[in-house]
Amino acid sequence: MLLPYESCSGLELFGLRFAGDLQSRGYPVKVAAPSGSLLDQQCRARGLQLWPFPATVKYDLKAWPACYQMLKELNPAAVIAFRTQMMYPLHFARLMARRHPKLFLFYRIGVGNHWRIDPLHRLMFGQLSAVVPNADYVRDKIRKFWGIDAARVVCIKSGVDIEKYRPDHARRASVRGPLGLGTDDLLIGSSGRIHPEKGSEILLRALFEGDGPGRARDNVHLLYVGREYQPGYTAHLKRIAAELGVEKRFHIMDFRNDIETVYSALDLFAFAVTSHEAYAYVVLEAMASGVVPVIPATGGMSEMFADRKQGFFFKHRNTDSLKAALHLALDMPATQLRSMGEAARRHMVATADWHDMMSRYLDLFKKTSVEGFNGVDLASSRL
Repeated sequence: MLLPYESCSGLELFGLRFAGDLQSRGYPVKVAAPSGSLLDQQCRARGLQLWPFPATVKYDLKAWPACYQMLKELNPAAVIAFRTQMMYPLHFARLMARRHPKLFLFYRIGVGNHWRIDPLHRLMFGQLSAVVPNADYVRDKIRKFWGIDAARVVCIKSGVDIEKYRPDHARRASVRGPLGLGTDDLLIGSSGRIHPEKGSEILLRALFEGDGPGRARDNVHLLYVGREYQPGYTAHLKRIAAELGVEKRFHIMDFRNDIETVYSALDLFAFAVTSHEAYAYVVLEAMASGVVPVIPATGGMSEMFADRKQGFFFKHRNTDSLKAALHLALDMPATQLRSMGEAARRHMVATADWHDMMSRYLDLFKKTSVEGFNGVDLASSRL
C-alpha cells in the first residue's frame, strides 16, 4: 500500500482502513510511508507494518530508487498506489528490479480531466491491472481522456463502516455538553483539513456574515474538526469569528481518531470546498451518522444522494447558492431535519456499506489474478 505522504487526510485514512481490513482477513500487508510521519503513528496505532518510504511530492526523483528498493526487497504480489504521479517511478523500478507485481491505481485525487493518451502513458497504463475511481463521473472522464482500456477502469464507490458511524445519543451528549450546547441548539460541522481550499473561511462567512442564515439565530453554532493546514490559520478564523461577533458560536477541535463521536453531535454537515473533489469520504461518514449534508454538486459528489431528500446541494464555488442551501436547511422544523438525517443514514446502509465495497475489491483482485486471492496458500502471498 503505497502512501508516501506527510499528510493524513481522508485519502490516507481510507488507505489505512483498507490495509487493516485486508490484514484482518489474513493477507500480509505493508504500508509504504515516511518514518516518523502521521501515517507512521497511525500504522502503529492500528497494528499495521510500515515500510519506510521517503515523503514524495510530484515527480520527486528520490521516489525512483525508493520504489526499486521496495520491489527488490519485498517482492510484493501487488502494489496499490493512490496518485498518478507514482506510476512513473513504479514502472521504471519494475523494469530495473525485474519484479512484476500487479499494479493498481486507486484514483482518489482529481477527476481525470488531463489528457494522458500519449505513447508513454499508454505504455504505463497498459501495465496496470486496474484503475479504480470511486465515482462514475471520474470513471467516465478517465475512459475519455486516458490511454487505457475501458475495461480496466473499474468504479468502486467508497464504503463506510455503518456500525462505527451511526447516530448515538451518548456520543452526542459527550460532545455537545463541553461545548455548552443545549437541546435546542443547532450544530453545523465540517471535518478534515482546516484549509482555505476546503472552504473553511468561506463557510464561516457564508453562515454568519451579512445576511448569512446563522447571523440572527443565536442557537446556530459552527464546529471544525481537523488539523490546520499551516500554523496560525485557526487563529485567523477565530479572529474572523470575533469580528463577526460569533466567537462563542464558533468552535475548533483538533484532529481525533474517534471522529464518529463528533459526527453524532452534528445536525448538519457543511462542506464549502473550492477544489474539484472527486468523492469526499467525510460526507459518507456524516450521512452514515444520520447527519444531513450540505455540499457542492461537483464531480462525483453529485452522485451521493438525492437533493432535498437526503441532503442539500448547492452550486460549486457559489456563496449565494451555499447561503440559500443553508437557509433551506435551517428553516426546516427540527423533526423534519431529523427525518432527513434518518433518510441519509438509510441511504448509506443501502448503497455505501464498507463490507459490500470490500467484496467488490476482493472480486477485482481475484479477476486480475493477484497471488493469494485465487486459492493460493495465504502464507506465500506477499500483498
